[in-house]
Amino acid sequence: MKRRKLITLAVFVALAAAAVSLLSFNIGKGEQMKNSKKLRVSYVGFFHETNTYLTEGMGETTLDRMRTFRGDQIRNQLKGTAIGGAVDVCEEKGWELLPGVLYYIDWCFSTVNDQAWKDAKKEILDTLKSQLPIDIVYLGVHGAGMVNSTHDLEGDLAESIREIVGKETMIVWSGDLHGKITEKMKDNMNFFSACKEYPHMDMNACARDAMYRGAAILAGESHPTPAYRKVPLMMGMSNTEEKGTFANRLKEKCIEIEKRPGVINCSAMHGFPYQDSDFCGVFPMVTTENNSKLANELVDELAQWIWDHRKESILPLETLDKTMSTVLATLEKDGHYVRKQPTKGDIIDHTPIVIGDAADNPGGGAGGGSTHLLKALMETKGLGKVTFMSIHDPETAKAAAAAGVGATIDVSLGGKFEKLAGEPIKTKAYVKSISDGNEVVRGGTAFNGPFQLGPTVRLVIEAENTVDVIVISGLCQTYDDTQGRPHGIIIQEYDVIGVKSGMHFRAFYKNFTDKILIADVPGTTSRDITLFEHTQLTYPIYPLDENATFSINNK
Repeated sequence: MKRRKLITLAVFVALAAAAVSLLSFNIGKGEQMKNSKKLRVSYVGFFHETNTYLTEGMGETTLDRMRTFRGDQIRNQLKGTAIGGAVDVCEEKGWELLPGVLYYIDWCFSTVNDQAWKDAKKEILDTLKSQLPIDIVYLGVHGAGMVNSTHDLEGDLAESIREIVGKETMIVWSGDLHGKITEKMKDNMNFFSACKEYPHMDMNACARDAMYRGAAILAGESHPTPAYRKVPLMMGMSNTEEKGTFANRLKEKCIEIEKRPGVINCSAMHGFPYQDSDFCGVFPMVTTENNSKLANELVDELAQWIWDHRKESILPLETLDKTMSTVLATLEKDGHYVRKQPTKGDIIDHTPIVIGDAADNPGGGAGGGSTHLLKALMETKGLGKVTFMSIHDPETAKAAAAAGVGATIDVSLGGKFEKLAGEPIKTKAYVKSISDGNEVVRGGTAFNGPFQLGPTVRLVIEAENTVDVIVISGLCQTYDDTQGRPHGIIIQEYDVIGVKSGMHFRAFYKNFTDKILIADVPGTTSRDITLFEHTQLTYPIYPLDENATFSINNK
């Protein structure tokens, strides 16, 4: 399969200033360091979030399915982005950013191929060898990476880097909260933490914090003592910004602990439920200033809080039929969109209903070709003006582009990558428009991020409702309305919008509507995490096992 260039997930999440304003913890605690030495910094890594349940349908992740940043590309393309916090600190402090190498997840989230991992790691280690001596290595890893030969991608890489750079070099990291912490990570990193927010708006700021902490350790002004636990709880992908929810309260608990005397950082890895691994669980972690006893006491307190509230972590689910009933009831109450004569300064006050196809979220590793929600939008009477952004189907996009605008073609749409994705939709479709797929995200958690998705088309499908369907050749979740705008999709003019996303779309669409729903359908990122088989687990875990136990005294 030909590789399609794509910057996804958190690469261009937000400007650093925007992220900082959302945080409740201090940024740059080492900023007042006495040591003004111009530090030598290397940014290297392999950033991959592995969904093992996608491997059968899409094959393993090989290096041609990764996006690679080398040398000056790291400074020029990551500056001001979510994973560019380390770059920003170097720019601001005048530190020397050495020409590193970063492999970044592109459009394939399946298990990493062993040879790909061997080759990538060799390049990373060879790069570091050529740069010695190094003051700080910023490690660009996700936290949920898995290779066939090791389920601890992050720890394996950190251990290998430590062997190269020695004990005097700082290795620092701050990751996506959908990951794990392992002994190899703890033993080989001088400082590690996780972002606190989902949708992720604070990743840049957390990376900056890690860089300042590394510099403070070098200057002899900080002596971090970390502690972590593994709580046998499997969490669904949960919104940390929705007040009163388990994830929101967990975030607030971390912030409260972090404000206590002697605490440098308190964060919690929620874990990643879409992989068959022995690292499933929630990983609270507390780092104190030269006080391991306090770190262990506080992480025990946080771990016990998580376990005591475990039942609150189960996400409410509705059937797709119930969701569509809610949509119809809302339309009956609020009315449908009515076209009006435009006026100067005209503002469209109609608010659409937006439904997230969370079970087929490419941002969590799904194939983006599920047809369950699209079929419901086509077949449910009375929805009005409907659009669906988007469905991943390179074959259909290519055929539509070849036929040209104005053609009516037979399509077998979607359902091509995963068994859970549903059957392809076989129908006739009118080719309304075609674009090259090269766009820039204009809002939400991927602000200013460029998409390069290859041929993208707008198909008009006539069923019980007329549905405008955006078909993409590449694979990316729907962060905002960027996939539809080149095709004349003005979101305020639609009654119902279906999007391929589980959470990140909220950061954009909450500015336009409070009518946001999640569809419960089958898929490799389903919120019903009990659907997935975990053959590699060696311990009971809640809620897969309701009798699972956890005790601080027997951790």
